Amino acid sequence: MIKKIISSVLISTVLFSNVYATNWGLSYINGINQPPNGEDTMQTLAQYNTYFMGDISQKTIYLTFDAGYENGYTNTILDVLKKQNVPAAFFLLEHYIDANPDLVKRMVSEGHIVGNHTSSHPNITKISNQKLVNEIDNLSIKFQNLTGRPLDPYFRPPEGSYTYDKLQTMQSLGYNTILWSVAYPDWDVNNQPSYESALNILNNRIHNGAIILLHSTSSTNAGILDTFITNLKNQGYEFAYLSSLPQLNTGIVKAIPSDCNFYINSKPVNITSYLFNDTNYIKLRDFAAALDGTQAEFAIDFKDNQVTITKNSEYIYTGSELSGKANVTAKQAINSNGTFESWSSYNIENNNYISIRELCEAFGVQITYDVQTNSVNMQV
Repeated sequence: MIKKIISSVLISTVLFSNVYATNWGLSYINGINQPPNGEDTMQTLAQYNTYFMGDISQKTIYLTFDAGYENGYTNTILDVLKKQNVPAAFFLLEHYIDANPDLVKRMVSEGHIVGNHTSSHPNITKISNQKLVNEIDNLSIKFQNLTGRPLDPYFRPPEGSYTYDKLQTMQSLGYNTILWSVAYPDWDVNNQPSYESALNILNNRIHNGAIILLHSTSSTNAGILDTFITNLKNQGYEFAYLSSLPQLNTGIVKAIPSDCNFYINSKPVNITSYLFNDTNYIKLRDFAAALDGTQAEFAIDFKDNQVTITKNSEYIYTGSELSGKANVTAKQAINSNGTFESWSSYNIENNNYISIRELCEAFGVQITYDVQTNSVNMQV
């Protein structure tokens, strides 16, 4: 199917009102904290699943980073995002994946979007459609081989350059192209702005629905990020995944209620589960309740957006784990202690859902699946 789509992109006759290259730029003439004017309108770009900001009536912000290479600051950035419980999107090149596999895995495990910035960072207006497809596929394959999961369907064109036919190519490949409405000169690692000037520019340019572009190579960004996020939260802004852009709002993946039957030690147990990419994610609290009284029992404590797991302790139900809006498609990394930080999690109706295999492995529970009866059997 993918090959058919690619072939149709390459051989189709394309009709466009404008075939000239655009180098994305912004004008902030509308005033402080007002949405800027871009090289194209939101309506024009939306025809190609391309966006540079969200709903300007909502105090929602989308934080993104371009990561062409590692300059020693990404761990700090990830630490701040985890501390602040803020999601972000990282747009990577092939070199970054090759050179920094642990950082890429950390981005994934902590629930961030990882998008496609091409394999080698060409100006896509100067290459053929076939070359663009190769650039996209090479990066995507490299990422999936490393992480075992597909790349998220978001693309950022190098240098912000594009033509409409290239945007349509990306659209046909299943990508949403993400530009930006807030940025500042942070890319020159040898000429970094002061913390004060960077915060001043960013705070003046921030607006409702902003898609923020920062570079992870910037020492200034690493230094100001915690303060910047705190300031925006104090002003009432909320940080969201690109998947919740009003034009998209389809989520990173879709959750399908699972119809599996669950058993522990051959006894049926009441466990709520959803399928994400054909993998059962079960409600953490249901799992704790089912194991209560067994040798694998554990307690859950939730405080200050921190989930703490205590093995060999009685489970006591105390209410929902997470606050926030219920969204079956919203991905959220679990915050916990010790070895449990690597768990992947989805937030559904304010509760954490964890991969059943990850949970069973963590608590020493054997698991088998009976295809004929559609049953998941766990043995403690």
